[in-house]
Amino acid sequence: MLSEKTGAAGRTLLLAGGGLRQLYTAAALAEKYRVYLAGAEDGTLPAGVTDAAALKGAADALVLPMPVPPDTEAGQLSALLERLKPGGCVLGGRIPQAVRGIAEKAGFSVCDYAAEESFILRNAVPTAEGAISIAMQALPETVSGMRCLILGGGRVSAALQTRLSALGAEVTAAARSRADRARAEARGVRAVPLAQLDELLPAYSLIINTIPALILTEPLLAEIRRDALVMDLASKPGGVGVGDRNRAGTDCTEKNGSIQ
Repeated sequence: MLSEKTGAAGRTLLLAGGGLRQLYTAAALAEKYRVYLAGAEDGTLPAGVTDAAALKGAADALVLPMPVPPDTEAGQLSALLERLKPGGCVLGGRIPQAVRGIAEKAGFSVCDYAAEESFILRNAVPTAEGAISIAMQALPETVSGMRCLILGGGRVSAALQTRLSALGAEVTAAARSRADRARAEARGVRAVPLAQLDELLPAYSLIINTIPALILTEPLLAEIRRDALVMDLASKPGGVGVGDRNRAGTDCTEKNGSIQ
């Protein structure tokens, strides 16, 4: 995708943000591009990556973090944009509208790669694997034979269904869409309408929500076993109620969007 936006190899990229994900991104891009990084938290840079202070001239593209912080300061963003060539490209994941507006007003094209279907499909894999890893550590039973309920029928749900089933779990997918339920059944997973949740919840050790809407309300949380693990993998606002979860007897692990 980046080569489509910036052209041939050998381009100069300016990356902003020093989180672990951005450091890995910088290292990977340095294999093909000249990469400069602004904001390394401890000053340590990956091999092949140069501190942004050493950038002479202007970069072809600015690569923001994933996700782009919603509280990104306009002044900080403008300072980064000043280091871009006219007509350059700004890339990032889940770019807030305010950030997009500033970049476009300055004459730059904006690409939110988190909205690309190819990225969404690939991102579902580490999200599913991270959730399963947490379940393995948190629950006193093996995944093999575990009764797992997945709410929703989207990409993350599909990745979870496949991987949990392969590990021997008894997987049920609860989804509104008949098409989503049919796809789950084609994967060998039991599929039920979401409207049946109140009947289903007491039977499961692991319940994972992938629907970005309030699904597990307080009355439904009260139906869940006290030794069950509930995860919310949905994008904001998530799907698990914010009431007294201890009373509901659940251990809620919220990782909106992806496992960080």
